[in-house]
Amino acid sequence: MIIPRVIVRSLMRLLALLPLRVHYAFARVVSWLAEKVFRYRVADVMVNLGRSFPERDYSELKTICHRFYRHFGNLVAEAVWFGGSSARRLHRQRIVEFDGLDELTRLYESSPSVMVLMSHSGNWELYGGFASFNYTGKPMIFDNSNVCIVYLQQSSKMWDEIMRRNRLAPMTEPFEGYLESRRILRYAIEHRNEKKVYNFITDQYPYFSKKDPLHVSFMNQDTVTMTGAADLARKLGMSVCFLSTPEVERGKYIFRYIPICQNASESTSEEIMSKYYALLEEDIRKQPWNYLWTHRRWKIVNQ
Repeated sequence: MIIPRVIVRSLMRLLALLPLRVHYAFARVVSWLAEKVFRYRVADVMVNLGRSFPERDYSELKTICHRFYRHFGNLVAEAVWFGGSSARRLHRQRIVEFDGLDELTRLYESSPSVMVLMSHSGNWELYGGFASFNYTGKPMIFDNSNVCIVYLQQSSKMWDEIMRRNRLAPMTEPFEGYLESRRILRYAIEHRNEKKVYNFITDQYPYFSKKDPLHVSFMNQDTVTMTGAADLARKLGMSVCFLSTPEVERGKYIFRYIPICQNASESTSEEIMSKYYALLEEDIRKQPWNYLWTHRRWKIVNQ
């Protein structure tokens, strides 16, 4: 599979060199194809929206669905563009701005490490550029040495390698903090004496089944939730915060850090995850199209 990988990666690199405005023109086509031609999970999106917003009528749900697919096309465009971006290019575009870094810094300085709970809102493919979104030119307390991004390995080795390279494209130095989810426990324990910021997407259906899974209420539905990040934070006494990622306008997102708890060992996993989902739901209700509705988050309900 070496040749296909090289070909796909080369094509993506060439496309990535195009200006973001050109990618957005392609995004319109991608959105139209996904929603109108291939009907990519449209039924799942409408079911998820209907159960999440029972107070809205069908026409409102269709409007949200349509805007979601417009957003979905933009996500693809931004992800491809990001794969050809340098720190200098990101500075010109300023696709991400930070808000609440003071809160994140406070948590970081007053606890062993910080667990940042993230979701599939905004554009999660940009998370790997954390250290490249410093536009001030001044050193930032958070860099490649203390920031970790936790990801789920793709079933295809080729696409896993392509996506890894794409997500880390702006980085010019080695980055050991890009961690597959099955490595995170050992890594965190081995580095428990080093302050780290662990960024963990945790709104997915649990990767592994448990005898007594944790249930929380999320978007009017009983939701089986992942607890790995909360359990790890509790084990090591980390502070925990929520990353809110609203879209300000096309091509501009905010990374906003909202504290959940100062010392996770003093809270239960249920308390941490319930607060996380309450904050995420608040964001979704403000921008209902700015969330990944295509995945079967509520498998027990939608299977």
